[in-house]
Amino acid sequence: MKTRFFKLSALLVYILTWASTASGLQPVAVAGNGMPILSPTDKTTVDVHDGPKTIKVPAGMVYVPAGKFTFGENETREISGYAIARFEVTNAEYKAFLDATHYRGVPRYWKSGNYPEGKANHPVLFVSLVDAEAYCAWISDRTGWKIVVPSAEQWERAARGPKAFHYPWGDDKDSRYSGHSLKTHFNYNAVCAAYMLDKEAKTTTSYVDKSGKAGEKGRVEDIMTGNGKVFAVTPDGGVDAWIDHSTNTGFVNTQIYRDLVNQGGFTTAVGTYENGKSAYGCYDMAGNAYEWTSSIIVATNGAERGKEVNDVRGGSWYSTGRSGQSLCTGEGRNRSGGYHSVGFRIAMTP
Repeated sequence: MKTRFFKLSALLVYILTWASTASGLQPVAVAGNGMPILSPTDKTTVDVHDGPKTIKVPAGMVYVPAGKFTFGENETREISGYAIARFEVTNAEYKAFLDATHYRGVPRYWKSGNYPEGKANHPVLFVSLVDAEAYCAWISDRTGWKIVVPSAEQWERAARGPKAFHYPWGDDKDSRYSGHSLKTHFNYNAVCAAYMLDKEAKTTTSYVDKSGKAGEKGRVEDIMTGNGKVFAVTPDGGVDAWIDHSTNTGFVNTQIYRDLVNQGGFTTAVGTYENGKSAYGCYDMAGNAYEWTSSIIVATNGAERGKEVNDVRGGSWYSTGRSGQSLCTGEGRNRSGGYHSVGFRIAMTP
Protein backbone atom coordinates (compact mmCIF):
# COMPACT_ATOMS: atom_id res chain seq x y z
CA MET A 1 0.00 0.00 0.00
CA LYS A 2 2.82 2.41 0.88
CA THR A 3 4.56 1.73 -2.45
CA ARG A 4 1.34 2.39 -4.34
CA PHE A 5 0.83 5.65 -2.44
CA PHE A 6 4.28 6.95 -3.35
CA LYS A 7 3.75 6.01 -7.00
CA LEU A 8 0.48 7.94 -7.05
CA SER A 9 2.07 10.92 -5.30
CA ALA A 10 4.96 10.96 -7.75
CA LEU A 11 2.50 10.79 -10.65
CA LEU A 12 0.53 13.73 -9.28
CA VAL A 13 3.70 15.80 -8.83
CA TYR A 14 4.63 14.98 -12.42
CA ILE A 15 1.18 16.00 -13.72
CA LEU A 16 1.26 19.32 -11.84
CA THR A 17 4.81 20.06 -12.97
CA TRP A 18 3.90 19.22 -16.57
CA ALA A 19 0.75 21.36 -16.29
CA SER A 20 2.79 24.35 -15.18
CA THR A 21 5.29 23.92 -18.03
CA ALA A 22 2.55 23.41 -20.64
CA SER A 23 0.65 26.49 -19.52
CA GLY A 24 3.74 28.69 -19.64
CA LEU A 25 3.21 29.78 -16.03
CA GLN A 26 5.72 28.97 -13.32
CA PRO A 27 4.49 27.60 -9.99
CA VAL A 28 4.07 30.37 -7.43
CA ALA A 29 5.27 28.07 -4.61
CA VAL A 30 5.93 24.45 -3.70
CA ALA A 31 3.85 22.71 -1.01
CA GLY A 32 5.38 21.00 1.99
CA ASN A 33 4.91 17.62 0.28
CA GLY A 34 6.77 18.76 -2.84
CA MET A 35 3.76 19.41 -5.07
CA PRO A 36 3.99 22.56 -7.21
CA ILE A 37 1.37 25.18 -6.41
CA LEU A 38 0.29 26.58 -9.76
CA SER A 39 -0.67 30.16 -10.53
CA PRO A 40 -4.22 30.83 -9.23
CA THR A 41 -5.38 31.53 -12.79
CA ASP A 42 -3.71 28.52 -14.44
CA LYS A 43 -6.49 26.91 -16.49
CA THR A 44 -5.00 23.41 -16.64
CA THR A 45 -7.53 20.70 -15.80
CA VAL A 46 -7.37 17.01 -14.97
CA ASP A 47 -10.04 14.54 -16.14
CA VAL A 48 -11.84 12.85 -13.24
CA HIS A 49 -14.27 9.99 -13.83
CA ASP A 50 -17.47 9.88 -11.77
CA GLY A 51 -19.41 6.87 -13.04
CA PRO A 52 -20.17 7.51 -16.72
CA LYS A 53 -19.27 11.19 -16.42
CA THR A 54 -15.87 12.73 -17.12
CA ILE A 55 -15.37 15.98 -15.21
CA LYS A 56 -12.61 18.49 -15.87
CA VAL A 57 -11.24 19.51 -12.49
CA PRO A 58 -8.69 22.31 -12.03
CA ALA A 59 -5.23 20.84 -11.44
CA GLY A 60 -5.03 22.30 -7.92
CA MET A 61 -8.34 20.79 -6.82
CA VAL A 62 -9.86 17.42 -5.97
CA TYR A 63 -13.33 16.21 -6.92
CA VAL A 64 -15.96 15.27 -4.35
CA PRO A 65 -18.83 13.26 -5.84
CA ALA A 66 -22.52 13.91 -5.32
CA GLY A 67 -24.42 11.90 -2.74
CA LYS A 68 -25.77 11.66 0.77
CA PHE A 69 -23.42 12.29 3.67
CA THR A 70 -23.42 12.75 7.44
CA PHE A 71 -23.45 16.39 8.51
CA GLY A 72 -22.77 17.14 12.16
CA GLU A 73 -23.30 14.27 14.57
CA ASN A 74 -26.06 12.38 12.79
CA GLU A 75 -27.88 14.54 10.23
CA THR A 76 -28.12 13.15 6.70
CA ARG A 77 -27.82 15.66 3.86
CA GLU A 78 -27.44 15.39 0.10
CA ILE A 79 -25.02 17.36 -2.01
CA SER A 80 -24.14 17.84 -5.68
CA GLY A 81 -20.66 17.02 -6.96
CA TYR A 82 -18.06 19.78 -6.70
CA ALA A 83 -14.34 20.45 -6.73
CA ILE A 84 -12.41 21.87 -3.79
CA ALA A 85 -8.82 23.05 -3.43
CA ARG A 86 -6.23 20.53 -2.33
CA PHE A 87 -4.49 23.21 -0.25
CA GLU A 88 -5.39 26.36 1.67
CA VAL A 89 -4.74 29.55 -0.32
CA THR A 90 -1.12 30.51 0.26
CA ASN A 91 0.59 33.85 0.75
CA ALA A 92 2.15 33.54 -2.72
CA GLU A 93 -1.21 32.91 -4.40
CA TYR A 94 -2.83 35.80 -2.59
CA LYS A 95 0.05 38.10 -3.57
CA ALA A 96 -0.48 37.14 -7.23
CA PHE A 97 -4.06 38.37 -6.80
CA LEU A 98 -2.96 41.63 -5.17
CA ASP A 99 -0.32 42.28 -7.83
CA ALA A 100 -2.80 41.69 -10.65
CA THR A 101 -5.69 43.70 -9.24
CA HIS A 102 -4.12 46.26 -6.83
CA TYR A 103 -6.78 45.20 -4.35
CA ARG A 104 -6.31 46.91 -1.00
CA GLY A 105 -6.82 43.93 1.30
CA VAL A 106 -3.16 43.45 2.29
CA PRO A 107 -2.77 41.20 5.37
CA ARG A 108 -1.56 43.19 8.36
CA TYR A 109 1.51 40.99 9.01
CA TRP A 110 2.92 41.68 5.53
CA LYS A 111 5.62 44.35 5.36
CA SER A 112 5.89 46.76 2.42
CA GLY A 113 3.25 44.80 0.53
CA ASN A 114 4.98 41.43 0.80
CA TYR A 115 4.61 38.34 2.99
CA PRO A 116 7.34 37.33 5.49
CA GLU A 117 10.44 35.66 4.05
CA GLY A 118 10.11 31.89 3.83
CA LYS A 119 6.30 31.91 4.01
CA ALA A 120 5.35 31.84 0.34
CA ASN A 121 3.79 28.39 0.79
CA HIS A 122 2.12 29.07 4.15
CA PRO A 123 -1.63 29.83 4.36
CA VAL A 124 -2.51 33.49 4.05
CA LEU A 125 -4.03 34.91 7.26
CA PHE A 126 -5.72 38.18 8.27
CA VAL A 127 -8.00 38.02 5.21
CA SER A 128 -11.70 38.71 5.64
CA LEU A 129 -14.45 36.75 3.93
CA VAL A 130 -14.93 39.84 1.77
CA ASP A 131 -11.27 39.56 0.71
CA ALA A 132 -11.67 35.84 0.03
CA GLU A 133 -14.72 36.48 -2.14
CA ALA A 134 -12.81 39.12 -4.11
CA TYR A 135 -10.02 36.57 -4.70
CA CYS A 136 -12.60 34.03 -5.94
CA ALA A 137 -14.21 36.62 -8.24
CA TRP A 138 -10.80 37.40 -9.78
CA ILE A 139 -10.10 33.74 -10.57
CA SER A 140 -13.64 33.29 -11.92
CA ASP A 141 -13.19 36.27 -14.22
CA ARG A 142 -9.82 35.06 -15.50
CA THR A 143 -10.75 31.40 -15.99
CA GLY A 144 -14.49 31.30 -16.65
CA TRP A 145 -14.93 28.85 -13.77
CA LYS A 146 -17.39 29.42 -10.93
CA ILE A 147 -14.96 29.79 -8.04
CA VAL A 148 -16.43 30.31 -4.56
CA VAL A 149 -15.70 30.08 -0.87
CA PRO A 150 -17.12 26.66 0.05
CA SER A 151 -20.29 26.24 2.06
CA ALA A 152 -20.12 24.46 5.42
CA GLU A 153 -21.64 21.39 3.75
CA GLN A 154 -19.01 21.34 1.00
CA TRP A 155 -16.21 21.91 3.47
CA GLU A 156 -17.36 19.23 5.92
CA ARG A 157 -17.99 16.59 3.24
CA ALA A 158 -14.47 17.09 1.85
CA ALA A 159 -12.92 16.94 5.32
CA ARG A 160 -14.77 13.94 6.74
CA GLY A 161 -14.66 11.70 3.68
CA PRO A 162 -17.07 8.87 2.86
CA LYS A 163 -16.73 7.36 6.37
CA ALA A 164 -17.76 10.63 8.09
CA PHE A 165 -14.74 10.72 10.41
CA HIS A 166 -14.59 13.40 13.12
CA TYR A 167 -11.11 14.31 11.89
CA PRO A 168 -9.85 13.90 8.31
CA TRP A 169 -7.90 10.73 9.29
CA GLY A 170 -10.24 9.16 11.89
CA ASP A 171 -12.35 9.82 14.96
CA ASP A 172 -9.55 10.73 17.39
CA LYS A 173 -7.05 13.56 17.59
CA ASP A 174 -4.38 10.86 17.92
CA SER A 175 -1.53 13.07 19.19
CA ARG A 176 1.27 11.99 21.55
CA TYR A 177 3.98 14.00 23.34
CA SER A 178 7.07 12.59 25.00
CA GLY A 179 10.61 13.85 25.55
CA HIS A 180 10.08 17.15 23.71
CA SER A 181 8.77 15.21 20.69
CA LEU A 182 5.20 15.66 19.46
CA LYS A 183 3.66 13.12 17.10
CA THR A 184 0.59 14.57 15.43
CA HIS A 185 -1.42 14.63 12.22
CA PHE A 186 -1.88 18.42 12.13
CA ASN A 187 -0.61 21.84 13.14
CA TYR A 188 -2.43 23.11 16.25
CA ASN A 189 -1.35 24.89 19.43
CA ALA A 190 0.65 21.95 20.79
CA VAL A 191 3.01 22.21 17.79
CA CYS A 192 3.83 25.81 18.70
CA ALA A 193 4.05 25.01 22.42
CA ALA A 194 6.36 22.02 21.85
CA TYR A 195 8.67 24.16 19.71
CA MET A 196 8.76 26.95 22.29
CA LEU A 197 9.53 24.57 25.13
CA ASP A 198 12.27 22.88 23.11
CA LYS A 199 13.91 25.86 21.40
CA GLU A 200 12.94 28.94 23.44
CA ALA A 201 12.48 27.56 26.97
CA LYS A 202 15.18 29.82 28.48
CA THR A 203 14.18 32.90 26.47
CA THR A 204 12.98 35.81 28.59
CA THR A 205 9.65 37.35 27.68
CA SER A 206 7.13 39.62 29.37
CA TYR A 207 3.39 39.69 29.89
CA VAL A 208 1.65 42.23 27.66
CA ASP A 209 -0.59 45.14 28.59
CA LYS A 210 -3.91 43.27 28.87
CA SER A 211 -2.45 40.61 31.13
CA GLY A 212 -3.05 40.36 34.84
CA LYS A 213 0.75 40.34 35.13
CA ALA A 214 1.49 43.16 32.69
CA GLY A 215 5.16 44.12 32.68
CA GLU A 216 6.38 41.07 34.59
CA LYS A 217 9.23 39.17 32.95
CA GLY A 218 10.19 35.53 33.01
CA ARG A 219 11.42 32.59 30.98
CA VAL A 220 9.13 30.85 28.50
CA GLU A 221 9.30 27.58 30.47
CA ASP A 222 8.03 29.41 33.57
CA ILE A 223 4.95 31.03 32.02
CA MET A 224 1.97 30.47 34.29
CA THR A 225 -1.75 31.08 34.52
CA GLY A 226 -3.66 32.62 37.39
CA ASN A 227 -4.55 29.18 38.70
CA GLY A 228 -0.91 28.12 38.92
CA LYS A 229 -0.63 25.91 35.82
CA VAL A 230 2.81 26.06 34.17
CA PHE A 231 3.32 26.11 30.39
CA ALA A 232 3.62 22.49 29.24
CA VAL A 233 2.48 19.97 26.64
CA THR A 234 0.62 17.00 28.12
CA PRO A 235 1.22 13.35 27.05
CA ASP A 236 -1.98 13.34 24.97
CA GLY A 237 -0.97 16.48 23.07
CA GLY A 238 -2.89 19.03 25.12
CA VAL A 239 -1.39 22.34 26.29
CA ASP A 240 -1.34 23.72 29.82
CA ALA A 241 -1.10 27.48 30.39
CA TRP A 242 -1.80 28.39 26.77
CA ILE A 243 -4.35 30.98 27.87
CA ASP A 244 -6.38 31.81 30.99
CA HIS A 245 -9.27 34.07 30.02
CA SER A 246 -10.20 34.87 33.62
CA THR A 247 -6.82 36.46 34.43
CA ASN A 248 -5.46 37.13 30.92
CA THR A 249 -2.37 35.09 31.66
CA GLY A 250 -0.66 32.15 29.94
CA PHE A 251 1.47 31.99 26.80
CA VAL A 252 -1.00 33.90 24.60
CA ASN A 253 -0.65 36.97 26.82
CA THR A 254 3.12 37.32 26.40
CA GLN A 255 5.29 39.40 24.10
CA ILE A 256 6.87 36.37 22.44
CA TYR A 257 3.41 35.23 21.37
CA ARG A 258 2.52 38.71 20.10
CA ASP A 259 5.72 38.71 18.04
CA LEU A 260 4.64 35.38 16.49
CA VAL A 261 1.29 36.88 15.45
CA ASN A 262 3.03 39.88 13.90
CA GLN A 263 5.07 37.46 11.75
CA GLY A 264 2.00 35.57 10.52
CA GLY A 265 1.64 33.02 13.29
CA PHE A 266 3.18 29.58 13.78
CA THR A 267 1.83 28.23 10.50
CA THR A 268 3.47 25.48 8.47
CA ALA A 269 3.77 25.07 4.70
CA VAL A 270 0.52 23.73 3.25
CA GLY A 271 0.68 20.01 2.60
CA THR A 272 3.25 19.37 5.33
CA TYR A 273 1.15 16.78 7.19
CA GLU A 274 0.77 13.89 4.74
CA ASN A 275 -0.93 11.69 7.34
CA GLY A 276 -3.47 14.43 8.05
CA LYS A 277 -5.06 14.72 4.61
CA SER A 278 -8.68 13.72 4.04
CA ALA A 279 -9.88 10.70 2.11
CA TYR A 280 -10.61 12.96 -0.86
CA GLY A 281 -7.03 14.31 -0.85
CA CYS A 282 -7.40 17.68 0.90
CA TYR A 283 -4.58 18.82 3.17
CA ASP A 284 -4.73 20.93 6.35
CA MET A 285 -8.46 20.63 6.84
CA ALA A 286 -7.45 20.22 10.47
CA GLY A 287 -5.17 22.89 11.88
CA ASN A 288 -2.82 25.45 10.31
CA ALA A 289 -5.59 28.00 9.64
CA TYR A 290 -9.29 28.14 10.30
CA GLU A 291 -11.09 28.37 6.97
CA TRP A 292 -13.94 30.65 6.00
CA THR A 293 -17.19 29.14 4.78
CA SER A 294 -20.09 30.96 3.14
CA SER A 295 -22.54 29.55 5.72
CA ILE A 296 -24.02 31.53 8.61
CA ILE A 297 -24.24 30.21 12.18
CA VAL A 298 -24.87 31.61 15.64
CA ALA A 299 -21.48 31.19 17.28
CA THR A 300 -21.31 29.25 20.54
CA ASN A 301 -17.58 29.79 21.24
CA GLY A 302 -15.16 32.69 21.58
CA ALA A 303 -15.71 36.43 21.46
CA GLU A 304 -18.43 35.97 18.82
CA ARG A 305 -20.57 33.77 21.09
CA GLY A 306 -24.28 34.46 20.52
CA LYS A 307 -23.67 36.47 17.34
CA GLU A 308 -24.75 35.61 13.80
CA VAL A 309 -21.49 35.16 11.92
CA ASN A 310 -19.89 33.03 9.22
CA ASP A 311 -18.92 29.50 10.17
CA VAL A 312 -15.14 28.91 10.23
CA ARG A 313 -13.84 25.38 10.17
CA GLY A 314 -10.90 23.14 11.00
CA GLY A 315 -8.95 24.79 13.79
CA SER A 316 -5.60 26.53 13.42
CA TRP A 317 -2.02 26.86 14.65
CA TYR A 318 -3.47 28.84 17.58
CA SER A 319 -6.38 26.62 18.60
CA THR A 320 -6.72 23.41 20.59
CA GLY A 321 -6.67 19.92 19.15
CA ARG A 322 -10.42 19.61 19.62
CA SER A 323 -10.94 22.61 17.33
CA GLY A 324 -9.39 20.60 14.50
CA GLN A 325 -12.49 18.43 14.25
CA SER A 326 -14.26 18.37 10.90
CA LEU A 327 -17.64 19.04 12.51
CA CYS A 328 -18.87 22.51 13.42
CA THR A 329 -17.29 23.54 16.73
CA GLY A 330 -19.33 26.69 17.14
CA GLU A 331 -16.55 28.98 15.89
CA GLY A 332 -17.58 31.89 13.68
CA ARG A 333 -16.22 35.25 12.58
CA ASN A 334 -17.56 38.54 11.24
CA ARG A 335 -17.29 38.44 7.44
CA SER A 336 -15.60 41.85 7.28
CA GLY A 337 -12.88 41.05 9.84
CA GLY A 338 -9.34 39.75 9.34
CA TYR A 339 -8.04 37.35 12.00
CA HIS A 340 -4.65 35.95 12.99
CA SER A 341 -5.82 32.34 12.73
CA VAL A 342 -8.25 32.43 9.77
CA GLY A 343 -7.50 31.78 6.11
CA PHE A 344 -9.49 30.05 3.36
CA ARG A 345 -9.57 27.56 0.51
CA ILE A 346 -11.62 27.74 -2.66
CA ALA A 347 -14.19 25.48 -4.32
CA MET A 348 -15.76 25.16 -7.77
CA THR A 349 -19.10 23.94 -9.03
CA PRO A 350 -18.41 22.04 -12.28
